[in-house]
Amino acid sequence: MEITSTTPLAPATRAAPAASAASALGAAEFMQLLMAQLAHQDPLEPMNNAEMLTQFSQLNSLQELRDIRTALQEVSASSQTAYLASLLGKTVRFSRTNDQPGEGSVNGILPHSQPPQLLIGEETVNLSDVLFVEAEIS
Repeated sequence: MEITSTTPLAPATRAAPAASAASALGAAEFMQLLMAQLAHQDPLEPMNNAEMLTQFSQLNSLQELRDIRTALQEVSASSQTAYLASLLGKTVRFSRTNDQPGEGSVNGILPHSQPPQLLIGEETVNLSDVLFVEAEIS
């Protein structure tokens, strides 16, 4: 059983629902849909083997992309934490919410807060508000 659209859609319109549906479906749901499609297909016009292979490879590609995204998020978080740790003890200049500049030595980090934050004296400063990091001269 094949479902076709009678109303042509613009390419951007077609891509968005497919992307959101793909992210909502897991491998188990995909297999259930595929089995239902195979069970209810027209015996006189069975599902095309190439189409089925395409669906399997799309599922595999989707899983690979999810794995890559997860790995990149882990690397990014690790890199950001290392950068935050490198700021400990350094003097930084930063922008406050009232647009007044501030300056102080970083005496702590909050890497798991969103956004990541630095403890400078008694203030908590977003990493994105740091304007300048003073180099340590030995």
